[in-house]
Parts: sequence; C-alpha cells; structure tokens
Amino acid sequence: MSTSNLLLLGITAFVLLDFTLGMLLDSLNERQKLQPLSPEGAEIFNPKEYAKSMAYGTAKYRFEMLTNTISTVVILSAIILGWFAWLDGQLRDRIHSDLLITVLFIGILIVVSTLTNLPIAFYSTFVIEEEFGFNKSTKKLFFQDMVKQLLISLAVGLPLIYAVAWIYQELQSQFWFVAWILFAAFSLFMFIFGTRIFLPMFNKLKPLPDGDLRTAVENYCQTQGFPLSKLYEMDASKRSTKLNAFFSGMGKVKIIGLYDTLIEKLTVEETVAVLAHEVGHYKRKHIYTMFAFSNLQTLLILSLMGWLLGNPNLSKALGSDTPSFHLSMLAFFLLFTPVSTVLGLINNSFSRHNEYQADQYSIDTYPGAREHLHSGLKKLSRESLSNLNPHPLYVAVHYSHPPILARLANLKKV
Repeated sequence: MSTSNLLLLGITAFVLLDFTLGMLLDSLNERQKLQPLSPEGAEIFNPKEYAKSMAYGTAKYRFEMLTNTISTVVILSAIILGWFAWLDGQLRDRIHSDLLITVLFIGILIVVSTLTNLPIAFYSTFVIEEEFGFNKSTKKLFFQDMVKQLLISLAVGLPLIYAVAWIYQELQSQFWFVAWILFAAFSLFMFIFGTRIFLPMFNKLKPLPDGDLRTAVENYCQTQGFPLSKLYEMDASKRSTKLNAFFSGMGKVKIIGLYDTLIEKLTVEETVAVLAHEVGHYKRKHIYTMFAFSNLQTLLILSLMGWLLGNPNLSKALGSDTPSFHLSMLAFFLLFTPVSTVLGLINNSFSRHNEYQADQYSIDTYPGAREHLHSGLKKLSRESLSNLNPHPLYVAVHYSHPPILARLANLKKV
C-alpha cells in the first residue's frame, strides 16, 4: 500500500474514531443526567423545572446525534470521493496563481460550511430554543447575523490565509516560526480590540446607567485596583433569555459587559459577586496564562505543519496529484485530530481549575460573595436549564467550567 493510501486510511480512521467517541460520550452524558432530583439540585430546580431541564438536554442530544452523523457522512464522502481534489482541480483549470487558488479554495469551504450549517442553526434556534422559551430572535435578525458572520469570516480569515500561504511559498519548511509570529500578533490584537470592533456589529452596547449597580461595580473595581475602561449593558434579550456577563481586553483596555437579562434577573450584590469572579481571572493572571498557552499550542501546530506540509502524499491522500498548500493543510488538520483532542483536554482542565480560583477571589475580596455568588450561579443555571448531572468524561472533554453542583459544593467549602 502506497504512503498516500496509508494517509487516506489514517484520515478516514481518525474521522470515524472522533465521531464514534463523540457519540459514545454524548450517549453516556444523556444516560448520566437521568437521575432523581437530589437535595442539592432541589436548591436550583423544583421538580417541574428539573423535568424541563432534562427534556431540553434530550432534545439537544437527539438533534446533535442527527447533525453529527450527517456532517461525518459528508466529510467522509468528500475525502473518499475526492471532492476536495475536484474543487482544487476546477480552480486550477481557471486560475494560475497558487496563492489565489488557496484563498478561493478556503473561501469556498467557508461559504459551503456556512450554508450547510444554516438549516441546523435555524432548527436549533426556532424549534428547540423556541420550544423551551429561550429564543427571542426574529428570522430577519437570524439571517442578518448569519450574513454578518460569513462576511467577517471571509474578511478576516482570507487575508490571514493568504499571508500564511505566501510565507510558506517563500520559506517552505521554515515558514512555521514567521507564521507563528503573525498568528500571535493577530491573536493579541483580537484579544485586546476584538470585542470593541466586532461585538457592536451584532449588539448595542450602552454605558451602564447611573444607579446602585454602576456605583457598586465601580466601588468594587476601585477597591481592587482594577482600572475599568468601559462598563456596558448589552441588549442580549433581543436574541435569548439566557444570562451572561463578559470581560475582555488586556493592559489598559478593559471592558466589562453585562447582559441586560442578567441585570434583570440578578440582584446588585449577586451581579457584583459574579463580576468579582471575572476580576479574579485578571488578578490571578489567568488571562495571560491562557493566552500564552494558546500561543504555545499554535507554535506546536505550526512547527508540525512546517515538518509535514512539504510531503506531496498529503495532497495525494485527498485525491490530487498536484501538491498544494491548502490540500496538504486540510489533510494535516484531519490527521491532527487526536492531538487536538488531547490539547482540548488540557485546556479544559486548566480552565476549570481557574474557575475555582476565580470563585475564591470573589469570596476573598467582596463581602458576602460566598452567599451572593452561590445564589447568582443558581439563578444562572436555572435560567439556562443546565444539566445537573453531566458524565465525568463528558465534562473532561467539553466543559471549560466545572459542573454547577460541583462548583456550588466548592463554594460552601472554601
């Protein structure tokens, strides 16, 4: 068996393995959640709400089973039947610039991915989320969001792909370090300014009005030496009833955003306790360590790419006799699936650990935070119909935050 056929076999096996393990985890998680309401869970849900949360989880599980099966069949068909190689060939018949072919190839995949995801997102929003009382979006707003997301993906992603492909064309196997510097600079820019640039395209951000909440937030930030640049209220209620808050930025550019749904449902004290948790991420250097770890992962990926992309068998594995940067890169990422899974496990483990530390910071720095954070988190879970009993393996693979009951139990101990 030729090297390219072995690579094709490996790619197919990894796609199937990823699908099988994902389905197994989903199934374990679905069975795990079907437990009687515990005394701890009764602090969050009454029996009727608990039944609704389980029904919501089941509805999402069944839909994800269907969509994951369809997407895996499509990906395997594209690999085995040579659809990627066919698209590459069609572009080569019409265009003679390798860089332009790469950009158009990736652009077409982005457009096709968006269009195929459209009915999935539509059903999730207007059937499942609607049925359980979460959706507030209109169909007009939904399609506007999809168009904006597609245009942003193309406007941001394609120039970045062009730059990386050009660097590879000039430096070949040595491209990885220069490409890493480019990605690191881009990720730093997005980390600092991304929220300010892109979020207003989807949501209205207005300064939090003067009042008890603004005063309490500003007083807390002042006691912690946390230089708050902007404090916003975001009109999240036009899309969903779910509650959230966010922190973004680095250095002197720090933004705290509160969903209007969160302001409506939580007390002033609960909201400040939640924000104290977010400040804790900054004060405990989680923002910087996770940013650094993310860039180290990118360095690992690009160094492996620099070592492997020159192998023409990567393109041949996807059905093309003409080596190309984009086909080799696509084959590389399909083969990279197991390593990506391991990195995801490490990321999630760090993130869950950081959440506990941020909870501790909230308790240490805001009077009454133990009780206020406890009650606030219960409201957040209730309003989102959280799964109270996720399977431990599912948590390890998919959860960046600890399960709610584990987090509440920890709050009582620390």
